Amino acid sequence: MTATTATPPAAAAVVVSGLRVDVAGSRINIVDGIDLRLAPGEIMGLVGESGSGKSTTALALLGYAKTGTTITAGSVHVGGTDVVAAPSHQVRRLRGRLIAYVPQDPTSSLNPSMRIGAQLLEAADHAISDDSSPSTRVAEALAEVALPTTPEFLRRFPHQLSGGQQQRVGLAMAFIGRPAVVVLDEPTTGLDVTTQAHVLETVRTLCTRHGTAAVYVSHDLAVVSELAASVAVMYLGRIVEAGA
Repeated sequence: MTATTATPPAAAAVVVSGLRVDVAGSRINIVDGIDLRLAPGEIMGLVGESGSGKSTTALALLGYAKTGTTITAGSVHVGGTDVVAAPSHQVRRLRGRLIAYVPQDPTSSLNPSMRIGAQLLEAADHAISDDSSPSTRVAEALAEVALPTTPEFLRRFPHQLSGGQQQRVGLAMAFIGRPAVVVLDEPTTGLDVTTQAHVLETVRTLCTRHGTAAVYVSHDLAVVSELAASVAVMYLGRIVEAGA
């Protein structure tokens, strides 16, 4: 496939049209006919039972398909680029800058052998597209998620942080490049209720402050009702209902 620079309407942060993901080497689809449209700063909840295709859809928004699957149709326009059609080397550069991802389990996404400060600097070096200093942006990102910016904190390893702190580091890494879209794959699973509320408020604040659209994947309707402005319900790989 070749890259396209067809630009969706200016009001949209991301436009997904006819997205389909199949089992590799077959015509068995995992998700099909996915159409989504988010405005800057809008948070959409993507809900459904386990196995309904939520995470597969979420990952496809980054132009990524799990091993054994392939994106076979559709488009995902972000910032004038179709991340489905773009070559892989271009998509790798766009991840973190244009579209970012927050996984469910921060302990599996943070490098256990690297200090927090080094990981944040690495993310900043990749994601920043303006003249901002990486170290300055790291300090700003940590302050935005209510984490310390002290040298002592930056020298810590992931195992020296609580679950809530680890997830906040993940949020800081996702928003450090001021992306147009961020995909959050059940990021509050496993957190206690109080920590969960803090993380959700942080997500809401960051999306509003930076005009970042967010797709929040969850099976928890109570969380979605508190956070999202719109909801899309998935069942058997299709969006069966959507609305405010």
